[in-house]
Amino acid sequence: MVRYALAGDMLGELSRNWWLVLLRGIAAIVFGVLALVWPGLTLVALAFVFGVYALVDAAALAYAAYRSAPVGRAGLVLQAALSGLMGVIALLWPLAAIVALVFLIGVWAILTGVAEIVAAVRLRAHITSEWLLIFVGALSVVFGLLLWFWPLEGAQAIIFVVGIYAVIFGVVLAVAGVRLRGAADAFVPPAERGRSGAPDDAPVEDYAGGEDFGGDRGGLRPDAGEEPRSGGRHRSRRDEEPPEPPEAPGRI
Repeated sequence: MVRYALAGDMLGELSRNWWLVLLRGIAAIVFGVLALVWPGLTLVALAFVFGVYALVDAAALAYAAYRSAPVGRAGLVLQAALSGLMGVIALLWPLAAIVALVFLIGVWAILTGVAEIVAAVRLRAHITSEWLLIFVGALSVVFGLLLWFWPLEGAQAIIFVVGIYAVIFGVVLAVAGVRLRGAADAFVPPAERGRSGAPDDAPVEDYAGGEDFGGDRGGLRPDAGEEPRSGGRHRSRRDEEPPEPPEAPGRI
């Protein structure tokens, strides 16, 4: 029960902050398009563009952590810190080591993918499009592993792969943000469930007239063949008229 309550709280936070998910998706799409269409883009320029994107992503995650409940705040803070660190390194030291930068991007992609998959598994009982988060998480992990094992296959090849990945990642995040916007209106927090009246398994009962459509009240059931009284209440033994007293014997 606690696990489902925590997942419900996470879904509530994501649905209320749907625009942050959409913003992260748009930023990733812009980064990917620039990587694909920028003529003569070098790894130094790619590092600068990636640094700007990572800082925007970190700011969105930090704001989501500030607005979220304490239960899911640690994961958002970790993602925000990681994205911010990657952005600062890419902006301040782009020429320190191109290979190191590629490895850092790979680490970022792997950790981000794992976080997306964990979130999808925890929310699979509450949403119908968890496959989107699983897909983008798996894509991030595969992309990170490719950068780790083939970091020097060519600058242009890496730029092309980065651009394709960023566009797909951004589109999936944008779609997830739009879907979360629709889920925000239908979401009922777990703490507010069951406050609207009788529990779900209680018998349907007309409280005004006292008519019972299921179950019995107080363990009393109407006798077989007995007609209900006016007002919808069943006749019980207590409602029956008392028997007439026997006639007094006449005087002799």
